[in-house]
Amino acid sequence: MRGFFCSFKMMKPAAFGKQEHLKRRKQIDALFAEGKSVTAFPVRVKYQWVPRAEGAVPVLAGVSASRRAFKHAADRNRLKRLLREAYRLQKASLVQTLSGTALQAQLFFIYTNKTTIAPFSVVYEAVGACLKQLQQKASAYHEDRH
Repeated sequence: MRGFFCSFKMMKPAAFGKQEHLKRRKQIDALFAEGKSVTAFPVRVKYQWVPRAEGAVPVLAGVSASRRAFKHAADRNRLKRLLREAYRLQKASLVQTLSGTALQAQLFFIYTNKTTIAPFSVVYEAVGACLKQLQQKASAYHEDRH
């Protein structure tokens, strides 16, 4: 068949594509105004559960590092890269938990150590601990609603 193209939008399990980024100012402001947080030093995660729109991804995430604590953009960019990579490698279980529900998680990872840039292994462990807490909270939240 000429001219027939079939497009399937499949997420790679360990990707962090553009459609998964939390970037709308309204969503971020609402998250910081109404959201809750979990912490595993040196990472804090602001989160909230919202109803998921048709065809939307189960988790939206953003990252941040303090300009006041890290004056050089290169340092902030390194921290954000570390946070994104640690999240990307460990997000699968949370995404799988939320895939069967009508909920969307909006997450914002904040690097809280004000003095040093932690090595990747420390950031990886902290993000993993936060995601484990969030997975438990998502399961409890979903059970409470049903």
